[in-house]
Amino acid sequence: MADSPTTWDELLAGPFNIPLVTTHNSVVLAAMRDTLDLTAEIFHRMMRADHLRLTLSLGELGIAYSSLAKALIPDHRRREIALLFDSAVASLSSGGFYGIDVAEAWIAGLPRLRKGVPVNSILRGDILHDSADHVQAAMDKTVVYHQPFTVVHPSQVYVVYVTNLTEEQSNTLTASAAEHPAYIGHADCTDRSALKEHLGLSLMNSGLRVGDRILEGVSDYGDGPNGAQLPFEALGFTPTAVIDTQFLPFLGYRINSHLTGMNREDNRLALATLSPDAAYLEAPDIWMTPGRYGYLQDGKHRDSMEQAGLLHLSQPALEVAVSKLVAKGHLYNLRLNEYGDLLYSALVDVEVDGRYRTFTIGLRFKPDDKRVELTTFF
Repeated sequence: MADSPTTWDELLAGPFNIPLVTTHNSVVLAAMRDTLDLTAEIFHRMMRADHLRLTLSLGELGIAYSSLAKALIPDHRRREIALLFDSAVASLSSGGFYGIDVAEAWIAGLPRLRKGVPVNSILRGDILHDSADHVQAAMDKTVVYHQPFTVVHPSQVYVVYVTNLTEEQSNTLTASAAEHPAYIGHADCTDRSALKEHLGLSLMNSGLRVGDRILEGVSDYGDGPNGAQLPFEALGFTPTAVIDTQFLPFLGYRINSHLTGMNREDNRLALATLSPDAAYLEAPDIWMTPGRYGYLQDGKHRDSMEQAGLLHLSQPALEVAVSKLVAKGHLYNLRLNEYGDLLYSALVDVEVDGRYRTFTIGLRFKPDDKRVELTTFF
């Protein structure tokens, strides 16, 4: 133990792996940085310290921070399901407390404990943006209706959004929700859609389900978890408080959307968390070695390159194309490994045969010359 880190400087200098940094539900981080005119170095140390505190506090609960990544990073092999309810119907029997009224129906459908510990991000809220006609059109393209429904006002549609589901878990969740008379239907939001754009602009992070716990962000003024008074405990879950300033940036889920324009600020904060030298590289010029270019052409990445329509490009043209994709993408998996490499990933959407497919681009940041190197393409 004599060689273990003992000071904050030593702890912050060690390897780390942060699945994401997001401002989706909070402008506090950006406002603090700008108002206090924080340098990139100070902001980096603040973010790393908050992440370390969160990791330690979760450890005291028996939760490994690394085990939560599946709930926080989109994966096209896992489902993101939106459950839609008619708040007008649910309000009739609840005096307007429709969120509480429908809660038992969806909470009872969350994945049960079997092998491993289920982890799911949960977002809730009313659709707040656009006209009734546009929301209706978006729903008609995506929603599997349980009953006919006409949008009178977008905020009439109350949505519960759950991530990281298998097909079987999705079916169980939707079947449980369908037991409530206000249930409209569900939408698979794993891929890009017009409805997903509306949800990305509207829904707030409600909690992070970890086994039998529901982690929830609270203020540091003594507020307890589950302020909405949902029936978690009655259904076998324990609401657990996490300080908002740690929950929102590191445990909040971002519904990726190319229309929100929010990824620019998220990417800026993510890169500043990765390294103070990377703070202003939202749109870097990506480069690769000739060997890497050949590896992408002939190695295990060839299929992904071909599906993305990039296989035919020369190395300079590929570097330009990837740079444009990364600038529009969303950043994940910020990490410093034991070899001192600063690595991260960009999830990017490419239109293929009339639909969007998501690819993961692996990147390495070099602080000495502030360049970003492409390493993988899946």
